[in-house]
Amino acid sequence: QTETRMGKQWSKLNTCSSVAHDVYITRHGTRIDNGPDSDPYWLQKAGHDREDDPHLSDSGETGALELARHLAQVTPPVQHIVSSPFTRAMQTATAVATELDLPIKVEPGICEVLWHWPTKCLDTTRLLHEFSLIDQTYTPVMQPHELVHEPEEAMAAERAEKVALAVRDKLEGPVLFVSHGAPSLGLVGAFGHRWQYIGYTSLTHFERNGNKWALKGAFNDVGHLGDKQTSLNSANGKPPRRANQ
Repeated sequence: QTETRMGKQWSKLNTCSSVAHDVYITRHGTRIDNGPDSDPYWLQKAGHDREDDPHLSDSGETGALELARHLAQVTPPVQHIVSSPFTRAMQTATAVATELDLPIKVEPGICEVLWHWPTKCLDTTRLLHEFSLIDQTYTPVMQPHELVHEPEEAMAAERAEKVALAVRDKLEGPVLFVSHGAPSLGLVGAFGHRWQYIGYTSLTHFERNGNKWALKGAFNDVGHLGDKQTSLNSANGKPPRRANQ
């Protein structure tokens, strides 16, 4: 089963002379509660009361599929998909996991900023029921009980930054992180970039050169998306200052 899960990626890996430690970072697709095809009545139709856990809109699902097809062509190939447990991130990760024949490692430490507290989005039993591609052998760097209320975006960014570095050290081979707006500030910060938002289903790629990280290609790349402007718009905004600044 492990060999099957490596699927399409294995032949690419055999062409590499050494294991790469590249990092790919993306943000979930367009949410049902905002964007060009939002639905103000989504929660009444969703069948749950998790107001902080909107699913993808139709355009968000399209973006996730476009991202997945693009990731099937990147080099070095993704070996690990690490996702926030929120539904919109898991749906985006599932599109990629299906395309790449890889499982999803659920990491609460890169979840959305926790304005709503306590959140109902971290129930692993529910996740296993809804998402069949979860890697049940993966032990998260940050457990759900370690999370706290976060009234500021900077808190989520700093939390995700620390977790991302620990995940990168823990796993061998290229990693894709699937996260959210505020945590993505910390994700790009972990690998040497200033805090800057990334857009829906965009892609940002970092590679390690010795002891340093470097951006490879364009930051917040949207070239693979049909609707580039919605993604770019979602990356607008001035990021918060770090807590110690």
